[in-house]
Amino acid sequence: MEYNIVVAPNLEVLATEVAGFIPMGWKLKGGILEHSDGYAQQLVRKLSDTVKLQRQYPAAVIKKRTKWIE
Repeated sequence: MEYNIVVAPNLEVLATEVAGFIPMGWKLKGGILEHSDGYAQQLVRKLSDTVKLQRQYPAAVIKKRTKWIE
């Protein structure tokens, strides 16, 4: 399980930042927290969700290169 916390100075920026993580398989966890520097939102992602996402969108999978050294 992976966790991520997004911090932003206002709600509009927070929504924009969080929206960028949603297509990568991240899900919202809990509510929005208000603190002295602005707002924060916790995100969570399971490894199995990442694998499912890669199967749905094979073009998004990064191809690994191997270079043979002689």
